[in-house]
Amino acid sequence: MKLIKCHVTAFGKLKDFSYDFSSGLNTVKQDNGWGKSTFATFIKAMFYGLNDSKRSVAENERVKFRPWNSTEKFGGFVEFEWGGKQFKLERFFGLKESEDTVRLFDVQTGKEFSNTQNLGKRIFEIDEEGFLSTTYFSQKDFEIKSNTSLTAKFNAVCEVQDTDLFDKALSSVDEKIKSYKYRGDKGLIPDAKRAIFAIDEQIRRAENSVATLKNLKDEADVLQNEINGLQQKSKQLTDQLTIAGKAEAVAVKKQAYDKLTLQKKKLIEDKETAEQVIRDNFSLKNQTSDIERKISTLIGVNAQRDAVKEELAKYSENKPFENKKTFTAIDYTVWGVTAISLIAFIVAVILGGFNLPSILFLSAFVLGVIATVARIFSVKFNKKNANAQYVDIINQKNADLERLNNQALAIEREIDEFISKFDLGEKFDRQTSLRYISKIFDVYSDIEARILEADRELDLMKNDVKDFENYNGEQGDVNLIEQQLKQTDAKFEKLTKEIADKKSSIRIYEDIASSFAELESKKAELIDKVDQYEKEKEVFELTSKFLKQADENLKVRYKAPLQNSLKKYFNLVVSGDKDVNIDVDLKVTVNEESGQKSVDYYSKGYQNLFEICKRFALTDVLFTGEKPFIILDDPFYNLDDQKLVSAINLIKKLSNEYQILYLVCHDSRRA
Repeated sequence: MKLIKCHVTAFGKLKDFSYDFSSGLNTVKQDNGWGKSTFATFIKAMFYGLNDSKRSVAENERVKFRPWNSTEKFGGFVEFEWGGKQFKLERFFGLKESEDTVRLFDVQTGKEFSNTQNLGKRIFEIDEEGFLSTTYFSQKDFEIKSNTSLTAKFNAVCEVQDTDLFDKALSSVDEKIKSYKYRGDKGLIPDAKRAIFAIDEQIRRAENSVATLKNLKDEADVLQNEINGLQQKSKQLTDQLTIAGKAEAVAVKKQAYDKLTLQKKKLIEDKETAEQVIRDNFSLKNQTSDIERKISTLIGVNAQRDAVKEELAKYSENKPFENKKTFTAIDYTVWGVTAISLIAFIVAVILGGFNLPSILFLSAFVLGVIATVARIFSVKFNKKNANAQYVDIINQKNADLERLNNQALAIEREIDEFISKFDLGEKFDRQTSLRYISKIFDVYSDIEARILEADRELDLMKNDVKDFENYNGEQGDVNLIEQQLKQTDAKFEKLTKEIADKKSSIRIYEDIASSFAELESKKAELIDKVDQYEKEKEVFELTSKFLKQADENLKVRYKAPLQNSLKKYFNLVVSGDKDVNIDVDLKVTVNEESGQKSVDYYSKGYQNLFEICKRFALTDVLFTGEKPFIILDDPFYNLDDQKLVSAINLIKKLSNEYQILYLVCHDSRRA
């Protein structure tokens, strides 16, 4: 089998990457971080898919190799030759395994194969764990340990049939042994023993339940007798309450009837009193509003009359120019200036003759005389005119007062005439009297309506009059009877709940007591079952022992060829003839002069060489037919120069027989 070419659409940091494989050795030298381990994982994933059983990013391949910048599917294809035919395998991965797609084609015919389940195991005849332990050399998982996949492959090489069935049978037997008794107190046998213990407890409860059941029934009988007595008492109290309630209802109705009769009598008396006031003037009810408006008018007229009177009084006290100063301070000032001007004129003529100053003083004197004369005539004219206006106003006010007096007298006569028609009993003012008359009319109408309502209610009670006549005034205390009935019902409810609880307990204990025989039978069945489980467990333990012994015998058959192949490869890379051994669990030891030593005693470089040679030896022994390709993911980084040269020479020799993909990051390890 060999790889032909591959294309990575997207996988981890690799994107749109293609590689054509040649026969023999294919060396890929790239710097750290380029994606060499990603490339190796891609080829493994094409055949076996992604291992996403781990939660951490470092171990979950689906999370680790999903491209960071995309949520789309990732993957690619690989073309390979197998069984003389060329195939193309496409595989793309989603967010989970159910979203993955796998397609396999025959390159020559283009035919697509429908069965793509477990392709890696069908092609290499080992599962992913076995593949990683043989042809896939990873730095992370360097040490090889025995596993069921390698055992199955060895058995196939040794022509032992049905190894899968053998593994399944052994696993089934071991699981069956565990089912009987797991570590700790779990399994069929402990469960059955716990069930026996539980049934023993139930049996003890069933035995103790008989006495408890008798006591519960006796207590229930006592409660039932008390409940029967309470039921009878409750019925008696209910009958008493009915009778007392009816008597109380009659008493309430009679009280209401008597009260209503008295109210009607009082209303009739009030009606007669109102009729005495109104006399026969019921027709005047509608005139009350007109008279009320006339009173409002009278109030307005009286207010106007009082205002006119006040104005006349004011005019009488304030006649024009009477007891008032005629001239003002300005007038006296003008007269003083005039007199001073005359004196100044005379003095100026005496002293200087008739000159300019004397002329000015004379002019001032003449102007003062003219102003004084004009002022005197003006005062006399104003006084005469004011007296004439005063007389006209007084006359008009007196005429208004007379008119208002006449209007008031007419309204008063009309109001007094209306009021005199009613018998008010005593003297009131007009406004009070009119309000009283209006109130009497309203009261009379209300009394008539209330008398009609009382007659209607009394008519409704006429059927109860016979009850009133038969009522003797005696009745039971309703509140007391209700209180006694309430206490009786509360006690009845409490006892009913108690007896219900008793009956529930009785049913439980009856069930427990009746289950005694059934529990004894179940206990016997469980005891038999424990004996049966013990015997079955012993049989399965013997079966497991014999199967493992048979498996051990099968592994011995492939030990010799595996050890010969291991010695061959180890002596090719290590000078000298080392006597190496390998056991059926793939543990390697070396025979030294001081005795047989484990590889753990050797340096890290030697340990790597042992593991590399063991892988090549396994590949030789397991793949006797078509040789697989080998992936080496920089496995020699721990080797010194001498061992590195031997290891690289080994790879070159093996490339004549195997197709090898060698991934390396340093020129010193290039093959």
